Amino acid sequence: MMSNANPQHGGRNLALRTVAAVASTIVVAVTMLVVVLDIPAGVLRAVQGPVASLPSIEVKPAEPDRQLVCMGPALSFGSQGASAVGYGTSTDTVVGANTALTPLVETDVVDGFSLERALTTTLPGVVSQPLEQGDVAATSAQELSNPNVRGLAVAECTDPSTDVWLVGGDTTTGRQSALSIINPGDVAASVDIEVWGASGPITAPLGRGVLIAPGAQRVLSLAGLAPGEVSPVIRVKSSGVGVVATLHYSIFRGLTADGLSVVSAQPAPSTLRVITGVFTPPEELFGPIRGKEGYADTGALVRLLSPEKNTRANIRVIYAGAVDSVIAVELVAGQTKDLLLDEFGTGDIALIVSSEEPIVGAVRSSVGNDAQTDTDWAASVEGVVGSTAFAVPAFAQARLSLVNPSNEAITVTLDGRDLQVEAGSIVSRPLSPGAHQLRATGAIYAAVSIRGDTLTDSFSVHPAPIPQGSVFVTVR
Repeated sequence: MMSNANPQHGGRNLALRTVAAVASTIVVAVTMLVVVLDIPAGVLRAVQGPVASLPSIEVKPAEPDRQLVCMGPALSFGSQGASAVGYGTSTDTVVGANTALTPLVETDVVDGFSLERALTTTLPGVVSQPLEQGDVAATSAQELSNPNVRGLAVAECTDPSTDVWLVGGDTTTGRQSALSIINPGDVAASVDIEVWGASGPITAPLGRGVLIAPGAQRVLSLAGLAPGEVSPVIRVKSSGVGVVATLHYSIFRGLTADGLSVVSAQPAPSTLRVITGVFTPPEELFGPIRGKEGYADTGALVRLLSPEKNTRANIRVIYAGAVDSVIAVELVAGQTKDLLLDEFGTGDIALIVSSEEPIVGAVRSSVGNDAQTDTDWAASVEGVVGSTAFAVPAFAQARLSLVNPSNEAITVTLDGRDLQVEAGSIVSRPLSPGAHQLRATGAIYAAVSIRGDTLTDSFSVHPAPIPQGSVFVTVR
């Protein structure tokens, strides 16, 4: 039986498919022509005709709470084992509104006053505050005087970071350096530790893939990573999770504890480093101490490192009321360099270091007498523009040092009072304990020196974080 219906692949459908194939070929050819001839987009839009505009919505992300991690008790390594030892409780001075202080949940630090060598119950704390509440700052401080540790430990509480640089300490005989790494987050952090020394990069297998549990602190002996190193620089890199690292440096002279300092993080390598918050005592008081056997490391010095390339660094030493001194030094890539500063004056000093390649740096200084000394490692600081806050602990005498490395004067407002910091100069002011506000019209570099006759340490003043910007989302 015959049917009058057209078959499925009849002439009509064949014609349609032919037209579609020809149209596709034309589209491909035109596209290739546009690419080859680089026809302007405006010409194409004119040919296409008007394109409907798509609405765009401004979305402002919710600002996360600000988190600052404090150092906790000052640390050393006891003579009875490889565990880090903490003594008592540090004092946290906090500035801000509606702040909360939450202790960590885990540590491997032993209580130095426990006969059973139990873990300490005084863990580092995390200061948190909603960002919209304004500036927040905190500082930890502790004075210790016992057979194992003696001196003043001061450190600013800092934001977590995935890349931390620490410059200071050493691991020679009688010198202990405890590397504290804190993870305030909710997931574990995997950390790699890189170390450089006077002879170049140091291979440290024990510093690879170090796991830090959420809300936990781990402390490693720097001597286990870089034994017998006189001039270490440390980098702590975390994969995805921000951590806070500090280096607790303590000194034994013979059988006597004699000096303590906490080395805090500094900015990533750059071609301009500003180091302030440094106090060096008068030569007539401290000169005889440096000449005693075993006290060679009480002299002021600067430590520098160019991690990647050879470079020349120009060091400008400035202090109020005196002519600046300039030193040039050649840095070999990957090798740390220590340079003595004793002959360049005393008092509140600062260093402005410029170089062709990115570097890091810090300054060591000491105070004391024949019976007791103390040591400070002052880190490079970050410039403050606009307003920020800082907290001064109630220990010894505090002075704020402000440095202006630029070629123009900068107006600084300190607690509501204006002062001028001339180009290339340093200004120092005494401070009372508690909260302080700072505002600068240009990049000012600030640090606080805490010192007494036999006590010294310092901490940096950090800029306030920049609020998150808006995100524009196009709706289709």
